[in-house]
Amino acid sequence: EEDVAPAGPGGAGGAERQRYLQQEVLRRTAATADSTTRSLSLLYESERIGVAASEELVRQGEALKRTEQMVDKMDQDLKTSQRHINSIKSVWGGLVNYFKAKPPESKPEQNGAPEYYANSRLKEAMMSSKEQESKYQESHPNLRKLD
Repeated sequence: EEDVAPAGPGGAGGAERQRYLQQEVLRRTAATADSTTRSLSLLYESERIGVAASEELVRQGEALKRTEQMVDKMDQDLKTSQRHINSIKSVWGGLVNYFKAKPPESKPEQNGAPEYYANSRLKEAMMSSKEQESKYQESHPNLRKLD
């Protein structure tokens, strides 16, 4: 800090103090602008990461659903194979299989689980964010992509 000597009305000390205060205001304004720029950049980066994470979760959800369907199909195939093994093992096994109810040959049961669909609100938010991305970059000079 500077020691500014008190000056009388119209003195040189008053002008110096005025200049000092103007410089201080400019310095603080610049610091605030820099802080705002950093905050906006972090906000933009956080949103981008959130969208990427959401897309990855949707992709993983779809993969899990496909895996569940494959496991159900394998289970059905194992049951059918066991029936064939029993009938090959012995005549009695063949007779047991003959009288035993045949499992349905249709699509494996989904255990009451509905078809997988990603959360619609999540998809809407991801689409909205992607649509707004270019507007963010165009509207703020610090968010413009540097090529």
